[in-house]
Amino acid sequence: MNRNNIDQALSALADALKGQEPPPINILQLVSQIPDRSLSGNHINGGKITGFSSTGIIDSATAPRLKVTDNAVTVENLNVGSIVSNTEFKGDVSIQGTARIKNLEVESLSADISITQNNSIKYEGQIDGKGFLWSGKDYTKQFVYQSGKIFSSENIDIAKGKQYSINDLKVIDQDSLGESVVKSNLREVGRLKGLVVDGQTIINNYFVFDANTDRFGIGTEEPNAALSIAEDGIEIIAGTVDATRGAIGTFGSHELDIVTDNVARIKIGSSGNILLGNRNSSPIQVSVHGKLAVKVNTPDPEVDLHVNGAIKFNGKLQKYDTVKPSSGEFNRGDIVWNSEPSVGSYVGWICTKSGNPGDWEPFGKIGN
Repeated sequence: MNRNNIDQALSALADALKGQEPPPINILQLVSQIPDRSLSGNHINGGKITGFSSTGIIDSATAPRLKVTDNAVTVENLNVGSIVSNTEFKGDVSIQGTARIKNLEVESLSADISITQNNSIKYEGQIDGKGFLWSGKDYTKQFVYQSGKIFSSENIDIAKGKQYSINDLKVIDQDSLGESVVKSNLREVGRLKGLVVDGQTIINNYFVFDANTDRFGIGTEEPNAALSIAEDGIEIIAGTVDATRGAIGTFGSHELDIVTDNVARIKIGSSGNILLGNRNSSPIQVSVHGKLAVKVNTPDPEVDLHVNGAIKFNGKLQKYDTVKPSSGEFNRGDIVWNSEPSVGSYVGWICTKSGNPGDWEPFGKIGN
């Protein structure tokens, strides 16, 4: 077949097909013929549906906002009035606004908190051990309620000028105790400016004030005078014998030394003997600015020395008697003065030879 025959055949076919061309399709007319709610999702695959609206959905988005996959539903921004079912969040949740939560239960809370509501933090149920805990690298710091009291594991420091009070009464501030503090069990204090103590007082078991007897003891719990100082079994007392006399000395049968420069200057023996001066030291000087009486209950005010008994001057005895001695040891130079002188008798007798009684001669004849 030549080229001309082919062209004639194609032209004839085209004329035949023109007669078979269907009329144009009117889409709007076609859609209007579909009954309401009769279009199945099986008829839609791919493509976009814009201006979509249903009873429960209104789509006014101009760009994709919701993505549904087998693993999740992804939404850029979610605006809901409420979530009514239990919800589990497995990722982080960031809330830019206010979260109002009726009940909050967390296993761990990390937050910078500023409480602006009027309500206080409230613990209900078992409250022992509830409070504030600060976990650190060494140990957990605590400020919690424990067995009827608040326990703090750390020091509590209040600002200068503030105070601790009980029932609106000051207990302690920076530098003073409140007047309501009347009892204490202090073990150590610093320097005291003034101290007033009522009742029994014991200081280190060595200083004792007996409130029942108004006596103060140092080294003794049972003072025997207004002031008692006990050491090495010897008690020195200072007080009164009665309402008219004071007393100072030893309470038991012990000697008493009055010392200067750590040397005994006056010694009083346990039986009452008195020694002025110290035998192991240089002789002392004793001055009596007044009248001196020995063994005299009522001294004569007209004399400076009143002695009731024998005396010795420079080792020589001088005594009074009615006769010369007839017994006893005497030394040469001893004198016995006549206590009953009369005319014709003698002023006294003098020992001219030591012995028992020695030799005695009268002297100083009275009268012619």
